[in-house]
Amino acid sequence: MRLGFVGVGKMGRGMCENLIKKGHQLYIYDVLPENMEYFSGKATLSPSSKDVFEQSEITFLSLPNSDVIERVTAEFIQSGVKGKTVIDVSTSYPESTKRLYQIFKENGGVLIDAPLLGGPDDTMAGNAPCIISGDKEEVDRVTPVIAAYADPIDYFGEIGSAHTVKLAMNFTGLMYAALSAQMFPLMEKLGIDTKNLFKVMNDGPFHNWVFDFYGKKFVNKDYHMDFALELALKDMTYVKRLYDKFNVPAFLLDGGLDLMRAAVKDGRGKHDTSEIAATMYEYLGLETGEHK
Repeated sequence: MRLGFVGVGKMGRGMCENLIKKGHQLYIYDVLPENMEYFSGKATLSPSSKDVFEQSEITFLSLPNSDVIERVTAEFIQSGVKGKTVIDVSTSYPESTKRLYQIFKENGGVLIDAPLLGGPDDTMAGNAPCIISGDKEEVDRVTPVIAAYADPIDYFGEIGSAHTVKLAMNFTGLMYAALSAQMFPLMEKLGIDTKNLFKVMNDGPFHNWVFDFYGKKFVNKDYHMDFALELALKDMTYVKRLYDKFNVPAFLLDGGLDLMRAAVKDGRGKHDTSEIAATMYEYLGLETGEHK
């Protein structure tokens, strides 16, 4: 098939690689020339996202936030979406996804949300878990294409549900990480051997993927890049908006947001999310472990 891909950064790169391996013809666009140059000789490098859309039967979007998604899809809608399919693999705001779906449907187009749960390594390996939602017959039609880079693929129903579930998972994981990011620096301040504390907790009832993944970073003060803090903050801001929709306080989320915003204000937004712990170490007058 002729496929388009807008946004070929860390996550998009692995998806594109696997789609190419399956024999699909790809048209790609990214605002960063170096991301596009990676696919020189492998795919058609397009001059714009609109050109990608016009050349493709299915267009994938892997973009930073819903504001960018809305801006890009506005050009698609102006060009004409009849008979076209767009799959948003980003972590987007569900209410925005639902609005765009209605516009696409009214104009004869298809919009599907299909975010991934794995990281760049999983995507490159072709086994990143995927959650997907939208009109069932359209989801069934594109699932064999998505299977090039995703496994398993779980259907969650009407449009926007997959983006909602992705936010729920990020909400749970990131708030647990924020709790640990506050606890370990305090324990160090109180003279506790935090590496031994992590081992005892992780070997016991606290062991889970999130605690293991972030806890190691916090106690070793090793903040290597996996997931940018500014993207984590964006996701949690979307969750906050969902609470605000029902005029309900977010309680624990508000504290996590305060910590993330403080870390971003300190200049850590483009660094790994684990640097929220560095902010806490700094507040407590401890060595942060950062290389500034």
